[in-house]
Amino acid sequence: MIDLPTEMEQELVRAANCLKTAKQVLALSHIDADGITSMAIVVETLKRLGKPHIWRNIHQINSESIYEVIELVKESSPDVVIFSDFGSGQIHLIQEHIIGMKSVNCVIILDHHIPPDGRTTLGEDDLSGNLIELNPCQHGLDGSKDLSGAGVSFLFSLAISSENADLSELAIVGATGDLQDYYGKGFTGLNAEILRLGIDGGFIQVDKDLTLFGINTRPLPKLLQYATDPYIPGLTGDPDACYYFYSELGIELKDREDQWKRWVDLNQDEKQKVIQKLVSEILHLYDDPRVATNLIGDVTTLLLRPPRSEMSTAKEFSTLLNACGRNKRSDIGVKICLGDDEAFEAGKTLLQQHRANLAMAIRRIEDGGFEEKEGAYIVNDPETQDTIIGIVIGMAQGSRIIPTDKPVLGISTNTSDDGHLVKLSGRARQQVVKRGVNLKEVFSEVAEEMNEKYDSLVAEAGGHPMAAGAFIHNDHLEEFVEKTSSLLALKLQ
Repeated sequence: MIDLPTEMEQELVRAANCLKTAKQVLALSHIDADGITSMAIVVETLKRLGKPHIWRNIHQINSESIYEVIELVKESSPDVVIFSDFGSGQIHLIQEHIIGMKSVNCVIILDHHIPPDGRTTLGEDDLSGNLIELNPCQHGLDGSKDLSGAGVSFLFSLAISSENADLSELAIVGATGDLQDYYGKGFTGLNAEILRLGIDGGFIQVDKDLTLFGINTRPLPKLLQYATDPYIPGLTGDPDACYYFYSELGIELKDREDQWKRWVDLNQDEKQKVIQKLVSEILHLYDDPRVATNLIGDVTTLLLRPPRSEMSTAKEFSTLLNACGRNKRSDIGVKICLGDDEAFEAGKTLLQQHRANLAMAIRRIEDGGFEEKEGAYIVNDPETQDTIIGIVIGMAQGSRIIPTDKPVLGISTNTSDDGHLVKLSGRARQQVVKRGVNLKEVFSEVAEEMNEKYDSLVAEAGGHPMAAGAFIHNDHLEEFVEKTSSLLALKLQ
C-alpha cells in the first residue's frame, strides 16, 4: 500500500481504533478546497462505518470561534471529535476547551500545518491519553508539499479500511487546491504515493498537457483571455487578441453544431500548434525561460467524475470547491464531493459568483489598490472578503499586477463574523522563499512578540512558508503589519 514512517503508522492505528469504537462523532474542518475534501473523506468514512455523526466546516479556529465549537460539542454530545485541515496550530485551544468536556473521550487532529513552538516530533504526551494528533511535520515530512490535510484524512481512512482507496481522488484534489503539485510539476512525498495508489486503482489518470485553468470547460478564446499563471501580455484580458491568435493558426473555434470548442476538443496537431506559438510568445516577452515551461505539466483527470465537467480534473474541481467555501457554503462543496447532483448545480452557480468576486477584487488592485513597504507589498481592501483575500493577492502576483520580488500581504476587515479580529493573509513566490522567507515563521514570531508585549492574545498566526495567515485585533493591526514588513525586509537582505 503506502510506506509510512513507523510512528505515524502507529498513530494512524490508534486513531482508527478510536473511531471504530465511537458512538457519536463530531467532525470539523476548514472551508477551503483542502478542508472540504478532508471533510468529505471523513464523512464518507463515517458513513461506510455506519457511525452516527454531525459535521461542520468552520472558517478558522481562534480565540473567538472556539466557543462555536464548544456549543457544537454541547449540542451533539460526541464521544469522538475530529478536526481536519486545522487543529495543530490551535492545539492549546483544543486542550483548554474541548479535551475534558463531559461526553468527549477522544479528539483526533488530522492536520498538515506547521505546529506551533517548533513541535516537529511527537512528545510523550502525544503518545498517550485522549488526544491523537496526526501531522506529517512531526514525522520528517513537509506539510507544504509532501502531504495536505486531505492527504492526512485519506491515510486515516485507509488505516480504517483498504477499501477506502477510492477516496485517493479527493486527497489529490485537496493537495491540488493547496498548490502542492507546484502547478503541474508533480507531487512529492506521500502525495506521490497517494497518487500512485489512485492511478493503480483506476480512479486517477495523469497526462502531460497544457496546465492553463479551464482546459475542460472554457471556450478556447476564454482559455487564453483569463490566463493568469502565466500571465500572457497581449493575450490575457484581451478577447480580440485571443480570437486572432487562433485565427492565425487556422484553428476553428466552433464545431459543426456551432458550439464553442474547448482545449480537450482539439486534436494533437492543433494542440501542438497552440503550444508552440504560446511558448514563442512567452519567450519573447519574459526574460526567464522557466515561465514557458510552466505551460506544460501533469494534468490529473478524475476518472470517477463526469468527463469534461468542473469535476473532471483536480485543478478545476479544487477551484469549484474553493468557490463554495469562499462563498460561505462549504457544505455544498462537501456534498459535491459525496456525489450530490443538486449540490453540483448549486456549486456551479457559486463558482460564477466566486469568479465575479475575484475579478472585482483584482480590478481594484489594478486601479492602484496596493502599496509598497520595505519588506512587502500591502493590499488593504475593505471590500474584499476575508475568505478570498489570500486567493486575490496570490492571483495579483501570478498575473504580475503586483511585483513578485517581495511577499504580498492582504488585509481584510470584511470578516465572516462581528468580532474584533482582522484577517491578514500572506503569499510569497517560490523564488522569495528560496531567499530565506518563511511567512509562517515571520507571522508567528511577530504574533508571539506582540502577545508578550501586551500580555494578551492580540494576534494568532499559522500556515506555511509560501502561504500563511493571521488574525489580529483591529487595534494592533498597523503595528503587526509594520513589524512584519521590517522582519521580512531583514530576511530578504
